[in-house]
Amino acid sequence: MNAPGEPSTGVLPEPSSEVLPEPADLHGKNPSTGAVEVPPGSRQPPVVDPEARAAEEVARARGALPPLDAAAFDCYLGRVVEAVAEFTEGDPVNVLASLICVTGVHLGQKPHVRAGDDVHPLLVWPLIIGRTGSGRKGAGWSSAKRIALAAGPDFMSTNVRSGLTSGEGLAAMFADDQDADDNGEKAGRRTGGRLPAGDRRLLVFEAEWAAVMARMKREGNSLSATLRGAWEGGDLSTLAVSARIAPSSHVGIVAHITPEEFRAKVSASDLAGGTYNRFLPIMVARARFLPGGQGAPLAIINGLGAELAERLEHGGELGALGFTTAGDELWRRLYVEFGTDSGDSGPVEQFVSRAAPYCLRIAGIHAALDGNSAIDAGHLIAAAALVRYAIDSARAAFNQSAETAKLAAWIAAAGAEGRTREQVRSDFYGRNKKADEVNALLDTLARAGRITATKRPPASGRGRPTEVYTAVQVPRG
Repeated sequence: MNAPGEPSTGVLPEPSSEVLPEPADLHGKNPSTGAVEVPPGSRQPPVVDPEARAAEEVARARGALPPLDAAAFDCYLGRVVEAVAEFTEGDPVNVLASLICVTGVHLGQKPHVRAGDDVHPLLVWPLIIGRTGSGRKGAGWSSAKRIALAAGPDFMSTNVRSGLTSGEGLAAMFADDQDADDNGEKAGRRTGGRLPAGDRRLLVFEAEWAAVMARMKREGNSLSATLRGAWEGGDLSTLAVSARIAPSSHVGIVAHITPEEFRAKVSASDLAGGTYNRFLPIMVARARFLPGGQGAPLAIINGLGAELAERLEHGGELGALGFTTAGDELWRRLYVEFGTDSGDSGPVEQFVSRAAPYCLRIAGIHAALDGNSAIDAGHLIAAAALVRYAIDSARAAFNQSAETAKLAAWIAAAGAEGRTREQVRSDFYGRNKKADEVNALLDTLARAGRITATKRPPASGRGRPTEVYTAVQVPRG
């Protein structure tokens, strides 16, 4: 190198003769980060094991989810999800809930269930709650949409819309054009050609539900009230200046939102009006990393689509769905379970108030896709597992603070080794939190089913056992 003030010669220095160690010679691998520690003074950057890093990130993201009973996938759509799960980063429960919504709309108005005097269409509105990056909400929807496209390309091209703005706009989708044509006869066309004539099926996908929530808060906006009618499959006619006659509808909604937006934008007036107890909250997180992934092979998608198309065609011709003997017995028990006061309050209470009809609707979709006019116990078991997950998702979304979420993810990152109470206090909190505060946080996570405590005997075989906390494993599909 030239001395200070000495002009440059324009010649690069000779390469160093120092021999750098090969990655295989390096040692001291950090088990938590996957990084390999390099000897001091070496120019070799740390080598990171991408598989270990990916596993750590997936565990961290999924550690924030409530546990999910694998029985939710013990149904036809569950098997569809399992066939594509390894090819998507989306959460399997995201794909499942999205497909349930899509198929419920596609089946149409004929198949339905009854709860007392009320007729329930097979409409399910999943509210997919996940963080912007690690939630991979869009990936889950893309997987479901690709299967739905293979099953019904015409339906997906003509009956799927986005951009809810007002109640009048939604009602207009179902209002027939009563203007006379050139021959003086009623045209009978749907306004704007938005839906095929005579077709009442509308699937709404909203990737930014927070924006829709903001619109609903504007003075005079009637969307909230119209949505309540749409969930019932009811009359969306309006009496506004621009009156719309929409005597029936069959609307499904798949909505995406982050946990922070969800907590911030759901107001007391929304809850009092009962708009959001029409939604099924589903918390999701990334299932895996797939660098360069291109989705499931076309042959798999086409095969799934062909079978789903047949099931949709047959199921769409069914009418009122009853129960088998086993289904009736189980439904009596589930009706009491989901109708019992859970002790929740505030927004959580609102979100779980329609658990029973939702269980019935989902079970009805499972039965219709199986070509059965009677709901069996297996259909109810799968439906109940998803509804319980939705209830836990509502609790997690509203009750989970950023602090408990990070603590749960940190415990999950330790895998089967778990974390001790002392590690939580010293390593996670740096001994900046009192012991009783740490105990309260751990107890909260344990009651929520997020972590479990076990006693581990000392390695020496003598002394008192150590209490170890491990994350409840969430199925990845």
